[in-house]
Amino acid sequence: MSRKPPIPNWTNLLLIIVSFAATCVLLFLGSHAIWSWTVIYGAILAVVMVCTYSLIHEAVHGILHSNERVNTFLGRFLCLIFVSPFTFLKHCHLRHHKKNRTDEEMWDLYYEHESAAKKYGTLYGMMLGLGYFSLWLSVILFAIWPRLIHTKFFLDKKELAGFIRGSDRRDKVLKSRLESLVVIFFQVSLFYVLNVDPVRWLVMYSMVGFVWSSQNYVNHAFSPRDIIQGAHNLAVPGWLKYVYLNFNLHLAHHQDPKVPWIHLPKYVKDGPPRITFLRNYIRLWKGPQITREPAPEEGEAAEM
Repeated sequence: MSRKPPIPNWTNLLLIIVSFAATCVLLFLGSHAIWSWTVIYGAILAVVMVCTYSLIHEAVHGILHSNERVNTFLGRFLCLIFVSPFTFLKHCHLRHHKKNRTDEEMWDLYYEHESAAKKYGTLYGMMLGLGYFSLWLSVILFAIWPRLIHTKFFLDKKELAGFIRGSDRRDKVLKSRLESLVVIFFQVSLFYVLNVDPVRWLVMYSMVGFVWSSQNYVNHAFSPRDIIQGAHNLAVPGWLKYVYLNFNLHLAHHQDPKVPWIHLPKYVKDGPPRITFLRNYIRLWKGPQITREPAPEEGEAAEM
């Protein structure tokens, strides 16, 4: 299809309002309930935040709203509750599209000469929450001392360096710093406006961190080592459509990142039966596997 389908502006706006309002309500309820209900509200919040990230992902690719400025504003607005600087998150995600399945982004595989223990530790650390909480760290560092992000400590780590590289451009640093300060101001304001309990807030967001981090790489795990084709169109129950916003159709997304989520099912090409999201999720928890497949060269991905 040469002509791009329309962006569902009003549907997206409705989902943004619901996601934002639900987050505030759940944080309030979780802060004023007995602990068992706090955990339940945290689990619901984790599901809501999966949808929130899917909306941010649309904004990253410029397909959350047809107006470019509104699109960026909405992306930044959603990052207030996702706790991330939008510009930095956008940079990292677009870097992902260019280095997908290369040696810099190979969480599920390792070569025979590499340390299996280190690979297991890296994968499980990422899945247990470090993937999400690294975004929190970026908020703090951008707000306090942005140069720390581009020091040898982070750049020496292959998995981090691949994302960070190029984010030190002056305009990106300034935007990320301002966004981080606004995120901090907003979150602190919640403690006062909604009387949110900091300890319960941390517990609920830790659940968000685990859920988001543990399933974030499932769409790529054990896929071909190819920049564009290295993803899956995973099968999920129909009711999850408005949670993942078709994020599970990730191969179709990588093949054409400018297709809005609501139209992605039309772009899924015929092929062998799709494996389920749950099956690949469990497979990833079993740990990384040895590979002898050559890495693709980092290069231009599909139009982003």
